[in-house]
Amino acid sequence: MNFEKAVKEVQGKLETVGERSQDVAKVSLKTLKAANQIVVTGVQDIVAVQTAAAKDLYTVGKQSFDKAVAAGLVAVVKAPVEYIPESRETIVGAFNDTVETVTKTGEKLVKVAKSGYEGIAASIQGKRTHKAATKKAVRKVAATAAAAA
Repeated sequence: MNFEKAVKEVQGKLETVGERSQDVAKVSLKTLKAANQIVVTGVQDIVAVQTAAAKDLYTVGKQSFDKAVAAGLVAVVKAPVEYIPESRETIVGAFNDTVETVTKTGEKLVKVAKSGYEGIAASIQGKRTHKAATKKAVRKVAATAAAAA
């Protein structure tokens, strides 16, 4: 009789652990998806800023080169500074935008990671019924990702 009781007790604990593990996997997957979306959006923003800056620098450089060719070598040698393209604002602006995007992306990732961690911790500890904890954690991660985007 003791053996049957021990088997049932172990079986009950294994079922609980299995259910909680599934909940952890669900929350983890949702968290990873949300984090991935945040990173992809951040990278796309950086690429857009850097591409726009590169196009602007190319245009300004080409205009400066055309101006120098039209003026001739003697004019360029006499006043070379007049033929240097104005690109400082473009470069600094792109840098600042990139830093801002990376900072915001990092902050969003921290929020999603924290939300996911809280959901996983709740699932593991089983403080609530595991299904309610999972649903709440999944909603929280989704809401954090939506707010971050």
